[in-house]
Amino acid sequence: MPERKGTILIVDDEVSIQMLLSKMLSGKEYHCQVAGNAGQALSILAAEPVDLVLLDIKMPGKSGIELLSEIKEQYPNVVVVMATSVTDINTAIDAIRRGAYDYVAKPFNLDIVASSVGRGIEKRRLELKLRDYQQNLEGKVAEQAKEIRSRFLGAMQSMVFALEANDSYTAGHSRRVSEAAMAIGKRLALSDDEMEDLRWGSLLHDIGKIAVSQSIVNKPGKLTDYEYGHIMAHAVVGASIIQPVVRNKRIADIIEHHHAYYDGNGFHQKIKGEDIPLLARIVAVSDAYDAMTSTRSYRAALPRERALAEIRKGIGRQFDPLAGNAFLGMSVAEIVPEKKEILVADDEPSMRLLVKSILSGSYTVIEAADGQEAVEAAMYQQPALILMDILMPRKDGLQACYEIKANLATKEIPVVMLTAVDQELNKKLCAELGADQYLTKPFSPQELLDTVNQFLKSPQ
Repeated sequence: MPERKGTILIVDDEVSIQMLLSKMLSGKEYHCQVAGNAGQALSILAAEPVDLVLLDIKMPGKSGIELLSEIKEQYPNVVVVMATSVTDINTAIDAIRRGAYDYVAKPFNLDIVASSVGRGIEKRRLELKLRDYQQNLEGKVAEQAKEIRSRFLGAMQSMVFALEANDSYTAGHSRRVSEAAMAIGKRLALSDDEMEDLRWGSLLHDIGKIAVSQSIVNKPGKLTDYEYGHIMAHAVVGASIIQPVVRNKRIADIIEHHHAYYDGNGFHQKIKGEDIPLLARIVAVSDAYDAMTSTRSYRAALPRERALAEIRKGIGRQFDPLAGNAFLGMSVAEIVPEKKEILVADDEPSMRLLVKSILSGSYTVIEAADGQEAVEAAMYQQPALILMDILMPRKDGLQACYEIKANLATKEIPVVMLTAVDQELNKKLCAELGADQYLTKPFSPQELLDTVNQFLKSPQ
């Protein structure tokens, strides 16, 4: 019998809905419990471990919102997904602010419900793992804690890159936003600590989109009020993902408020003007510019001058005058720095795609499918760095590396060998043939970025 993925508690006063959701989720290997009111739900939560509660907002007696508050107070590790009618969109947003992970609309689209539940269960698993990891590290020195924080942020960054890599419309978006935000921060003479938080906050500003349906994100037509609310909730969701682990208010504030309007008229906005954290106001400008100058499912990219005109028009309304005017005063080179070129040579298309998805935000990536193509590309395109697999057809990576390093025109190009075989003999052979470094597969996105940045000294 397949192992259960987790325990779901379905709380709804309608028996037909209990049966519908229980049948669907049981078929997806979840263990399901049902309750018709708040009292029954609390009894079940007290009696057995529950991973996720699918909670109706409108119930007789104690409402779903009231029960949500009790659940989050008594069982903070339980994920709660609210079920609401389309007309309850404002209540659903309020529920997320109170601790709900997501909401799904009635009448149910069962695929969306299953997707939300799956993401919620995975979020809980990661949070518990990270919490245990963090607890085990208590008592360590501050420098070790800082490294753990960096690794967690790096993992979140990798998750953002993976999400964007699956969507041609947003690929590279977070890194471009970060580059522009950092340029604004530099112009405003922010402190080193502020710049570091701005870097992470801008890179992770869309992390909450892990809870957003891609079908809504890429909808070609106009969004309904419900769909728009579903997307905009990503800011609150993202902050709730980061804050418990990182405990850095500035980073969480960037994520939560990066869509806030300076005049206070943004979506469900409660603060305005200089009450909006400065770093969030900076990201708001860079995010809007990249969104306007990128092709999306519902429109073509705007020309640069048109996007700048929209920002100029929005200063004092949508955009902070300080951040907006700093951005308008920057050159194209400051907003979009020239990217160095990296050649990735690997006969596996999936590996080339992975490397490209990780690096393409900060670098221009060109590809070669075998050693011979790599030698030719190195000669004629003169990349700043070569990432080379060892086992390839026509000409293997070792021979290609030797030829590149033996050629006066290409010998200064750093070569990093990528291989699934972690053997001292291979490392020694690669070094003797001129390779500058050796990276073993599978590697994490952060490992690859660190290796590349070691040679190219990218600010990212």
